[in-house]
Amino acid sequence: MKKILKFGGSSVGNAERLKKVVSIIEKTLDENHEIYVVVSAFQGVTDSLIKISLDVRDGKYEEKSLLTLLSRHEDIIMEVGLDSDAELGVIFRKYSTDLKELLLRCPGASVDFNMWKDEVLSFGELLSVRILSALLRSRQTDAELLDARKVVITDSNYGNAYVHYQKSYDRIREYVSNHGRLQIITGFLGANEYGKGTTLGRSGSDYSASIFGAALNVDQIEIWTDVDGMLTANPEFVNQPISIPELTYEEAMELAHAGAKVIFPPAMIPALYKQIPIVVKNTFRPELPGTRIAQNRKLQGQITVGLSSVSHVTLLRMQGAGMVGVKGINARLFTCLADKGISVMLVSQAFSEHSTCFAVKPEETDLAMMLIDDEFEKELKAKYIEPLRVESDLSLVAVVGEGMQYTPGIAGLVFQVLGREKINVEAIAQGSSRRNISFIVKDSEAQQAIQALHRIFFEKSKS
Repeated sequence: MKKILKFGGSSVGNAERLKKVVSIIEKTLDENHEIYVVVSAFQGVTDSLIKISLDVRDGKYEEKSLLTLLSRHEDIIMEVGLDSDAELGVIFRKYSTDLKELLLRCPGASVDFNMWKDEVLSFGELLSVRILSALLRSRQTDAELLDARKVVITDSNYGNAYVHYQKSYDRIREYVSNHGRLQIITGFLGANEYGKGTTLGRSGSDYSASIFGAALNVDQIEIWTDVDGMLTANPEFVNQPISIPELTYEEAMELAHAGAKVIFPPAMIPALYKQIPIVVKNTFRPELPGTRIAQNRKLQGQITVGLSSVSHVTLLRMQGAGMVGVKGINARLFTCLADKGISVMLVSQAFSEHSTCFAVKPEETDLAMMLIDDEFEKELKAKYIEPLRVESDLSLVAVVGEGMQYTPGIAGLVFQVLGREKINVEAIAQGSSRRNISFIVKDSEAQQAIQALHRIFFEKSKS
């Protein structure tokens, strides 16, 4: 079997965890699987590099923050017994020097800042992959580093680059055909057609694994993390979330878009296109089956598979008598937001067309309001449309499952449960697929809502 093994930051958080990753790789090779390994930066390193980048830009940078970060890598090198590896020592010192020099070249708050920041962030993956490949070689596994910027081709949207799939697939296949050693691949990274490094968005290493899996036509993509697969709810909200054994790609995407952080939503796209199963497993309990994500699954009487949520969203409500029966109002509304890169998380509209409400991230609220005021300036002056109403400190909650399509009254049950808990629902949306019911509640009531729904849909079935 041909596999991609992807290890996230939590799997390579320290020396002991790195050794655990090596044992999983060695065991998989011993089972005669052909594998490719994708690795994230060590846990917390990307966050540290982002903070350093912003501090440099804002004139608040202190060199000790970088020295602390580099010392952490040095400590891991020593703890795994690689301190005598002369080649690794030379490369580590070179990376350290290059990073220090790069920080001195910060362009400030200019259009080039994101390009510069992506270059800074690349060092997290370069360091982790270099250390892991050296550790494998020290244990007689013939491994080498593959900097994904050589083969993953993207546009120039620094920080969240769009991948040119076919060009990337062709380069990946050509590279791998000329390299027989085990490839330890940097996750999260790509490069535009001019060779400038880009990043694929936070948690983009999942995406990298899926891109390489699709290019190499693997049989399975394994996402190794620190939980027992995808769970029925956030373990910070419920005491005993259940590991979900199987999901469809669509269910996994719905949960991920609504806040489940185990897998990065775009990661499903290349795998779905090639119909490659994704298995989410726990690095620290590898004997457990984890969660299998594939095109189809047996429903086995399940109505829902999971609950997920996004906290701290803002709900904007546009309403007015002048909206009733007027063509193109929503087109103008959402186009003006999309043109400035604002993503709408939920939309709900009254049948009368008298009002439309939608959820956005709180940091995008002011820009959204300004754009809407500009777009509908005439209608606002004429009082056809009322001033925007803004509600903040809200949470989006989603109830997801293929079985909901075939279960009459499921929406009624969801809102009956919320009513019993005296939780007021601010807005409701149900996708046309009928596998997702989403609603907005106050942040302070989100946990109570999820706990109540979890008891109904998952805990009763256990007893």
